Amino acid sequence: MGNKICKGGLIALGCLWGLTGVAFASTVNVDLDEEHQVIRGFGAMVHTAWQGYGLTETDAQLAFGTGDGEIGLNTLRIPVGENSNGFDADVQAAQNAKKVAGKDFILFATPWTSPYASGGASVSSSNYQNYTDHLNSFAGHMKERGVPLYAISIQNEPDYCHKWACMSPNEIYNYTKNYADQLRKHGTKVISAESFAYQRDQYDKVLNDTSALKNWDILGAHFYASSANSPDSWFQYSLADKNNVERWMTEHYTESQGSGNYWRTYMKTGDQANENKWDTVKAMDVGYEIHRALAVGNFSQYTWWYLKRCYGFIMDKDYGNNLQIPQNEIGKVSKRGYVASQYARFIRPGAIRIGATINPEPEVYASAYKSAGEDTVIVVLVNRDYKNSKTVTINVLGAKIKTFHMYTTSEAKNAQYEGEVKVKDGSVTITMDAGNTSNKDCIVTLVGKIAEQVVIPRKPYGGEIVVLPGRIEVEDYDIPGSGKGNKTYSDNEAENKGKAYREDGVDIVQIDGNDETKGYAIGYTNAGEWLEYTIKVENKGEYPFSARVASGSTSSSFKLLVDGESITDEISVPQTADNDWSVYKVIEAGSTTLTAGEHTVRLVITGSYVNIDWFAFGDPTLQNKVPWDGTEKILVSNRYSLKNGIDSYAIYDIRGAFMGKVQAANLQELRLNASNCVKRGGAYLAKSSTGATLRIQVVK
Repeated sequence: MGNKICKGGLIALGCLWGLTGVAFASTVNVDLDEEHQVIRGFGAMVHTAWQGYGLTETDAQLAFGTGDGEIGLNTLRIPVGENSNGFDADVQAAQNAKKVAGKDFILFATPWTSPYASGGASVSSSNYQNYTDHLNSFAGHMKERGVPLYAISIQNEPDYCHKWACMSPNEIYNYTKNYADQLRKHGTKVISAESFAYQRDQYDKVLNDTSALKNWDILGAHFYASSANSPDSWFQYSLADKNNVERWMTEHYTESQGSGNYWRTYMKTGDQANENKWDTVKAMDVGYEIHRALAVGNFSQYTWWYLKRCYGFIMDKDYGNNLQIPQNEIGKVSKRGYVASQYARFIRPGAIRIGATINPEPEVYASAYKSAGEDTVIVVLVNRDYKNSKTVTINVLGAKIKTFHMYTTSEAKNAQYEGEVKVKDGSVTITMDAGNTSNKDCIVTLVGKIAEQVVIPRKPYGGEIVVLPGRIEVEDYDIPGSGKGNKTYSDNEAENKGKAYREDGVDIVQIDGNDETKGYAIGYTNAGEWLEYTIKVENKGEYPFSARVASGSTSSSFKLLVDGESITDEISVPQTADNDWSVYKVIEAGSTTLTAGEHTVRLVITGSYVNIDWFAFGDPTLQNKVPWDGTEKILVSNRYSLKNGIDSYAIYDIRGAFMGKVQAANLQELRLNASNCVKRGGAYLAKSSTGATLRIQVVK
């Protein structure tokens, strides 16, 4: 053991900095030890046949270089030639990009049509082998030209197929299961068919069949039909999370009717899935979409549509929109390109997304990453509020940081270097203000140094470990420390929305009721959030499991892990009457084997919008009798009457922690003697020598 020494780090924040004493700063906590998906990189599309040009050496340097004024992309997407006569169309573009990107370069290809299916038609099952051979032939051709494909897709937008080939969900499934593994012939990874609007029915059948899923390396999706107004749920996919499938956003543009240099403009816009309408076009929509792809949707890669276009990352002349792009803008990085560069230049391939407060306050969004070598940390903070400055405190938990170097993209700045910021104890408070009186939205990158990481152990809440059999109050998750394994919760935003019980970012709500049912629960839950508890199991055994829950939703669920291993399947929570989150009920969810000793239990929210009061592990010695699970349904005094004569009773608190043993001949004597075992008055549990259990009220 010992402290881990790191060499340096990067942090992206926004937008004008300063060590301030602002009292109402929101907080972004960055946790180096909470690891999510690996980042493959950022890219764009070149389609020489459609665009009328490829990628010049000059354009490649702007796009794939990582220096000042360059975007920092590493990924190029090209089409699979419809037939072998078109296989050379994008070779030069790929060679130019690879020359600049070097070892970080990723090239992937997507088929639109083929000799076996034109626009509006599907490849017949009798031609699946021929189609596979066609895709492999293209992959082999690119490999021979010195630009091997990293991955190849099964089909472009099979659900938007009147202009190119189609594939139904069943066809995708059948092709994937029986042929897709052959596409690895040239060392090429397999990308799923790429739905134009991330439609889940294009993927569900494969994801639900492990024998088919093994033939996909990557799930590819497009974001058409989404916008900056789409809810976060549009980007989330619990079935893909469950299967731990790598996801790539392989094509989108936030807007295609206006100039890539528009910072904020009201105009008529739309795309292939959204009807044209009047809307406000914002360059910062690019930053917001990349944030949601990575931090909300767990995507590993983000690819824009045309790299060079009037609406792309590199400016080009207008092709039909009558925009009259100024000649001095053509061939230069656009505002959208500079916004994308705030991610691409600093989050390099192999980086890992780590824990961060995703939405510390309205219109402010954060995500964090560390490099493959773990000597670099990157935090990207997006301010979408064009009217107001934001003050944010950023804490890199468990790390000592000395300085940050800052780069800003705003209406007035293009990835501009802002100088060095001194940091105290890994924390800095900055005021986000682009310095522009008209638009204050912005995105910034800070480059910092990590001197060392500090380890602070976690602690059980209240100082005492819960002993099983017993009940765990969900709001009593462990007190977090720092360093690997010492984080005890993950919440999507920093605010305690219930404003009860504790002062960190977990949403805790108060439960109204009588003395036995009132208390606290977690609420405002979102899929992916989790809490951890230290427990001690007295004896190995099969423990019945139950929980007290409420939900107004039809899709709420959770699961439990012990020491990182699942001990339950997803536990569905029934919708309560009148969709009322204040109506709690006890559910039983079977049993699980627990070994003796100290363990860490993790409660994971797998379906959003469930309130949980407590969960309990019963007494394994009472199977097929009256198992203790902490419920009023089982623990009621009319279940058991004290027998004549003295009996022995084990006294437990309401969580199931053992308090001591007493003897009593009647209920009054039991209450009196139990008071000598406990520190304070209240409800307790008494288990007799026969195993029967009742609730008693002790007065102190």
